[in-house]
Amino acid sequence: MHEYIRWANPAALKLLWLTPLAVLLYVHSFRARARALRQLATAEALADLVPARVTRRRLIRAALTILALALLVTAVARPQVGAQMTKVKRQGVDVVVAIDTSASMMARDVAPDRLDAGRSAVRALISRMHGDRIAIVTFAADAFVYCPLTIDYGAALMFLDALDTQVTGQAGTSLASAIDTALSAFEGAEHKHKQIVLISDGEDHQGGPEKAARRAAEAGAHVHVIGVGSEEGEPVPVLDAQGQVTGHKRDRNGQIVLSRLNEPALEKIATSTGGIYVRASETGVNIDAIYAQIEGAEAQELGSYQFTEYQDRFQWPLLAAIILIAIHATLADTRRGRHAKR
Repeated sequence: MHEYIRWANPAALKLLWLTPLAVLLYVHSFRARARALRQLATAEALADLVPARVTRRRLIRAALTILALALLVTAVARPQVGAQMTKVKRQGVDVVVAIDTSASMMARDVAPDRLDAGRSAVRALISRMHGDRIAIVTFAADAFVYCPLTIDYGAALMFLDALDTQVTGQAGTSLASAIDTALSAFEGAEHKHKQIVLISDGEDHQGGPEKAARRAAEAGAHVHVIGVGSEEGEPVPVLDAQGQVTGHKRDRNGQIVLSRLNEPALEKIATSTGGIYVRASETGVNIDAIYAQIEGAEAQELGSYQFTEYQDRFQWPLLAAIILIAIHATLADTRRGRHAKR
């Protein structure tokens, strides 16, 4: 195993600029002292008053002070050394979330809008995960893997926060593409149970979600569905670059388009794959019901990872600095006893 140094508090290393500053201050101090002494006595007298050993001691004390300062800064930066490699076997479930990013998801029949309600549900799901991998698929007329399977929940949340309706450019919605792409996101992993969470208002412009659901069931995937929207329908807002509503989407006849929740289609996808269906409401999404289904799936060994346990080594530069300070304290400029006798 190769050990290398890392810094637990790297920001402290910026204080190392104090070292050259201390050097400049000492240089200035020595020069000012020399100028003052030259005004008081001749060179011959100074050689007797200030022996060479005194000058050497002052230089040594200055060097000790500067070196001790650098070591103290190093100790504050907390150097660490990788000392042990540990193997960890992880048990968990792979979950792929497919979230609708079509224009209809900006409808505001669910506060603050359908897309944000879906994002909140994914955040709540991630907050309950421990050891499970998650991937995010976005879809409109087409679908793609937006965030691949990962156990880095922080990274998944960053992807989620950046999600908007501009991620997938083509207008329209294809639930079949969403399901098929979600299946591909499992990367050929052999699991008895694949868990897919589909978040959509159920609008579909390309057809074929029933066939895609059957393909998912044959592949051993359970599709849990979260429906967002209302059956009464809601106008689809048109937003400017700042996210402000500038109007509403209209059809060819100039009539405002209402986007409605297609609950029967979403329920059929869930039931045909052994998943469950829940509907978003003003109070949020019952994510606990979905997570209970995911947690109840048979966990698999998803990988064996090695990570380095780092051990602090700040004690060594700190000890060295203390020793240098102690030596500094023992070095006097003159031998007081001998001067006292003189």
